[in-house]
Amino acid sequence: MRPQKKPTAKNRVRDIVVIALISLCLGIPAAEIALRFTCAYCTWTEENGQGFVSPYAVREKTWYHVREANSVTRFDLPEFTYELKTNSLGLRDIEHPLAKKPDQFRLMAIGDSFTEGWGAPFEQTWLNLLGRNLNAQNPPGNIEVICAGASGSDPFYGYRLLVDKLMPYQPDWVLLVVNDSDIHDILVRGGMERFQPDGTVKGVDSPELPWGYASSQFARFILFEVFDYTHSLVRRPERNRRALAALELLKQLVLDYQALANSQGFRFSLVIHPYSKELQRHQYQHLDGLIEFALQHKIDVIDTKPYLFEKLAARDGRIEDLYWPEDKHLTNLGYRYLAEAVEIGLLSSNDWP
Repeated sequence: MRPQKKPTAKNRVRDIVVIALISLCLGIPAAEIALRFTCAYCTWTEENGQGFVSPYAVREKTWYHVREANSVTRFDLPEFTYELKTNSLGLRDIEHPLAKKPDQFRLMAIGDSFTEGWGAPFEQTWLNLLGRNLNAQNPPGNIEVICAGASGSDPFYGYRLLVDKLMPYQPDWVLLVVNDSDIHDILVRGGMERFQPDGTVKGVDSPELPWGYASSQFARFILFEVFDYTHSLVRRPERNRRALAALELLKQLVLDYQALANSQGFRFSLVIHPYSKELQRHQYQHLDGLIEFALQHKIDVIDTKPYLFEKLAARDGRIEDLYWPEDKHLTNLGYRYLAEAVEIGLLSSNDWP
């Protein structure tokens, strides 16, 4: 029997390389499958079954970010099911007459999907709850609440809608409802320059899409964890710089809202509400600077975080009681608490009727 030859150093290196390549070929597809299953690096559109869409793909045919007018849509999602009906403006509300009754007080709220009441039956949106709470302390029907919230909207879209479509409703008090998603929206859409002279909307020019980002979750894992990329398609330091620039645009816009209120004779309040992680940390990611700025300029601010944090503590920190774990919007209970927080803020104002 011939003795076996000992492997040479060259053969050992070759074997290691072959094993490494086989492991790599098997490991990357396995990692891709696992990451797709967990959706840990999914974008919002991917989480909602729409595939990858660049956040900078902002090309709208109209200045007004609303839903289809007079439509009915049913949403059957894993955590909730609800129906959404719109009025002639494409907003989730009843049809309000332009003319006000002599003793009527109109409260209008401008915002995004939280203001629209995403995930909740119409009667359980925080604006409808707020209206019932306020009218319980006033003559029935004296206070009329108008919802101007639209999913995916932001304060710049809201301002355009207010000036062009909503002023004929003669609001007495306007709430601008803001959360941290507005910073990202402004980051990719820009400010007033988005509104093109031909009536369309064009967002900020996109940075170069990193290789593999659009199609591979594993590529995103490498980009995020090794190269510090974000869903804004830039590295975190650059993303933070752009977020601060977006915050500055938002600060100036809040002054525009207040100037409009002064010229048109309605009261204006800035309402801030937290995302679930911000509430758990009891700290906003970006919006503390907006609150400080507004107060410095004597703009009324309703910060809902302290009240919501108190309610969260009373429920032993169970954040899932207030926010849907996957969808991240408020539950019916969360909307109820938000209505109560805004009610407290309004009633504490010396100008409230």
